[in-house]
Amino acid sequence: MLKLIPILALALVTATTLLRGRRVRSESGISAWAFRDARGGQRVTGLLFALLVVALGIAAALIATDDAEGLNLMAGAFLSAAGAATVIVAQIQMGAAWRVGVRDRDAPLFVTAGLFRFSRNPIFVGMILMAAGIALSAQILWVSAAAVAFTVVCALQVRVEEAHLSRAFGEAYAAFCRTTPRWLLF
Repeated sequence: MLKLIPILALALVTATTLLRGRRVRSESGISAWAFRDARGGQRVTGLLFALLVVALGIAAALIATDDAEGLNLMAGAFLSAAGAATVIVAQIQMGAAWRVGVRDRDAPLFVTAGLFRFSRNPIFVGMILMAAGIALSAQILWVSAAAVAFTVVCALQVRVEEAHLSRAFGEAYAAFCRTTPRWLLF
C-alpha cells in the first residue's frame, strides 16, 4: 500500500490543480494558467517544470509497480503525502490569487495568512517535498537527479514570482519578505 502513496499524491495534486484553475477562472474571469503567456526565462522554466513533473510521475508509477519495501519507502510515502497536503491547502488558501506562473499586470494580491505565515512559497515547499519523497521511495539515480533538477527549477520560478510581486506591491511585499522566510527556515 505504501508504494501507491507517491503516485496517488501526485495524481491528487494534479487533479486539485486543474480544479483550482477552473475555480479561479469562474471566480475572477482570469485564467490561472499564466505559463501559457510566458516569455523568455519563465517559458523555459515552465517547460522544464512540466517535463520534470512527467519524469517524477513516471518514477511514481515505477514505485507503484515495484516490490520494494522498507524505511526508504515509508519515509518517501510520508514525504509525498505531506507534500501533497501542503500543496492542496496552500492552493486553497490562495483563493483567487492562485496562479501557475506570472503575467504582467496580473497580481491581485499576495497572501500572508495560513501556511503563508511560515513560508512565502508553501506550494513550492510541498511540491519539493513530493519530489523528495518520490526520489527517496524510488532509490534510482535518475529519479534523484530529476528531484534535484525540479528543486532548482522551483527556486528559479520563485525568483521570477518574487520579482513580480515586488514590482506589484513594493514596500508591503518587502516587509512580508523581511518577516517570512522564502522556504521554511531561510
